[in-house]
Amino acid sequence: MQKCDAEALLEFCKDLPKGKNSSVHLSKVRIVKAEEQIELAPKSIEEIVAYTNNFLKMLGMKPKRNPVVNLINEKIDYNRIKIANNMDDKRDIVWMKFTTDNYLGVVATSNDINFLIPKTREQYNLKNNNKWMYNTSGIIVHHLNKLWNKNFVLIFPLVNIPKGLRRGDIERGIGNYLISKNVPILDFYSHNY
Repeated sequence: MQKCDAEALLEFCKDLPKGKNSSVHLSKVRIVKAEEQIELAPKSIEEIVAYTNNFLKMLGMKPKRNPVVNLINEKIDYNRIKIANNMDDKRDIVWMKFTTDNYLGVVATSNDINFLIPKTREQYNLKNNNKWMYNTSGIIVHHLNKLWNKNFVLIFPLVNIPKGLRRGDIERGIGNYLISKNVPILDFYSHNY
């Protein structure tokens, strides 16, 4: 039963915005979804950790007892996390960051956690070396008049990823599982890209 449930959660969202609608730089679809999410009450960190660990167990993976990583100067030592958890690749993590008022902002994977937020709406579409300066979650958080909590992130090392799955599959499954448990995620579709 649990394996079937987990397999269904690994699927892409049926209403996943595609093409230009997948970008906050070209469309308002993801911002409108964030405005819907903000109408829901945030869940506690403890609930989110419990749900995430439950999903990992459904996949036969080891849960993370204490995924809270307290930050000093927004620094994360990915190599230390890799070594401490006997991981194959330092990008094999699912991480979550929150707003200062406890909303889950984004569920993501890899070693690229940042807290960039544009200061004005006019900065949303700025580019540097032909790449967007601000990512979707930062733009959404700014649009909602919120701020990132820079004191901590949740990091779930993905050890012994089941055969046939990749870290992105597990990221998607965790995000979908949290949504199925009515956890609002401001960057609602982030775990699907």
